[in-house]
Amino acid sequence: MELLIFIAPLLLNVFGNTIYNVAGKGTPEKVNSFASLSLSYMVGMVLCVILFFVTNPGGNILAAVSKANWASYVLGLTIVFIDLALILLYRVGWDVSIGSLIANIGVSLMSVVVGVACFGEAMTMIKGGGIVVCILGLYVVNSPEKKNKTAVLEGEETKSNAAGKKKGLLMWMPVLLMIVANLAYSITAKVTPSDVDTFASVSLTYLVCIVYALLMFFITSKNKNYFKEIKKANWTAPVLGACLVCLEVSTILLFRVGWDLSVGLLLAYVLLAIVLVILGRVAYKEKLTTKRLIGIGIALVGVILVSLA
Repeated sequence: MELLIFIAPLLLNVFGNTIYNVAGKGTPEKVNSFASLSLSYMVGMVLCVILFFVTNPGGNILAAVSKANWASYVLGLTIVFIDLALILLYRVGWDVSIGSLIANIGVSLMSVVVGVACFGEAMTMIKGGGIVVCILGLYVVNSPEKKNKTAVLEGEETKSNAAGKKKGLLMWMPVLLMIVANLAYSITAKVTPSDVDTFASVSLTYLVCIVYALLMFFITSKNKNYFKEIKKANWTAPVLGACLVCLEVSTILLFRVGWDLSVGLLLAYVLLAIVLVILGRVAYKEKLTTKRLIGIGIALVGVILVSLA
């Protein structure tokens, strides 16, 4: 029973993250991303308010929220861009088994750089080696497959290369957005007051997310009719909101039952990578070459070295 209590938050985190990626990939292309996200945040806020009163019977959520600082508002902005990056990641063509993996590895590497540069964290030989191994793994995953040159005419090959470069830039933009937004989220989370109730703080953050998403909708959408736009959304909008809360709760429980920070999140991350590879192959019929699997393995070894150094 104690073992079940210990591993339950870990499994919940992996499950929530898996469904989070499935919902991101399943978001309809015809719906405005910010309109869909606003629905997700409404669901997330309602669930957090419910969880606040479940964990604090008779509590005053307004009094709890009043202890929050500017960080909750900045977190709201970063969350919007993280979730937007997830939706765009799959819209531009990334596989479930690869897209999120590469973005998360990028976040891990940049977190090390920011930690060393801004927070005085030590750069050890093992951590530096882990960074090199991660980069090597990413190169192996993304290096193009060899083609039979005799089967391709010179003119067609030139056009293919030009189109590939344009598509490559477009595909990498969501990855870069996710890395930058995740870094901003992590840095801001460090200055969030520890005496604020978690669910009250997250409720405020999701309220801010709703405001930001609505503002971005009216800025980016040609069709200003919000209610007409949200009719285009599907099941993924509320599920995405529920997954966000699931990830918050699982992370809190992960450490309350005794997991170390580095080990807990690392194991959850590695398990998620394995699950997404299987999910991509089984559910989405994604191509998994030997080279890609080797690259994923190398990158995960690098992440382990970086996290445990």
